[in-house]
Amino acid sequence: MAHMTNPLATAAQLTDCCARGARRLSPDLLDAVFFATQRLTQAAGLLLELPQSTTAQANVLLARYWVAAPDFVWEEREEGETGGVNNNKTEVADEYCHVSAAALYLVAKIGAHPRSARDVAHVYAYLRNSDNDDDNDKNNDNDNDDKPAFYLTDAAYNAFHTRVLAAEAHLLCALAFDTHVALPHPLAVTYLQALEVVGGAGNPAQRRRGTAVARRALAYLTTALLSPQLLYVTHQPHELAVAAAYLAARDPDVEDGGGEEGGAERVRLPDGPWWEVFDADRETLGFLAVALRSVAAWAAVQCAQTPALVFARHFVPTRARVAAAQARQAVAEESG
Repeated sequence: MAHMTNPLATAAQLTDCCARGARRLSPDLLDAVFFATQRLTQAAGLLLELPQSTTAQANVLLARYWVAAPDFVWEEREEGETGGVNNNKTEVADEYCHVSAAALYLVAKIGAHPRSARDVAHVYAYLRNSDNDDDNDKNNDNDNDDKPAFYLTDAAYNAFHTRVLAAEAHLLCALAFDTHVALPHPLAVTYLQALEVVGGAGNPAQRRRGTAVARRALAYLTTALLSPQLLYVTHQPHELAVAAAYLAARDPDVEDGGGEEGGAERVRLPDGPWWEVFDADRETLGFLAVALRSVAAWAAVQCAQTPALVFARHFVPTRARVAAAQARQAVAEESG
């Protein structure tokens, strides 16, 4: 069963992550940076035409790396005068886009859908340039429009790829070269089939409803990848799958196959504690149900409060932008 479980972070690791991260950024900025980096990875995976499972695995590796190196700042031990390693550490702050590209490139090349380093570089260049276009409010008839948004010179490509390889090395060292990721998405569909929500007998409306429930469960699990609560490094896949299935089956906003909301009778689940069959307890189910439902609401609140920070349409997080946001925060706290 090892292939269906993931290595989880311990309480001590999570405490250390929070303490080290707080020394660099405020908690809300850390959450925003994590969300933006994970969303950037999702956008790059779509443009690279990678399967969602590949992109999701990259998201999980980034979450594990975040626990080991909060704010994606890697600590390297310095070499001593005699060639050995001393106890002094040097912090290496990789750019967020380089860490994101490293995780996606790593998962893709060891999987069934590899992508070339140049394709990865072009996609991230396109995302960065699109972001800059929005920031500068350029017109469509700009003189520089003769070059595509993903244009990269050889020098720029070599520089980007060198930084991605460095970030990949940091990520692998932090994870002890353990890149195994088990995803809850297939389990969620399997559990819904076992509960006869999907693929069971019934009229066409019920079957459409079951398909819509399965889609909603997968949507919950995909959204959870962006959660700053690090759900994928604190809970096993089967627990996440049970919570997603539970929420999707009880979601009144799930549309049936005909596009109608609530057009069919709500999916009925067993009356007893059916989640125990799938090795999940009531307390874990309750916590995850709230956590999965809260991600979208949290993002909406943050978008309303700090739209220019990380929730712009094409935002690519950078160290410079985060430092500027931190400075504005400090000024606001002093004046308020």
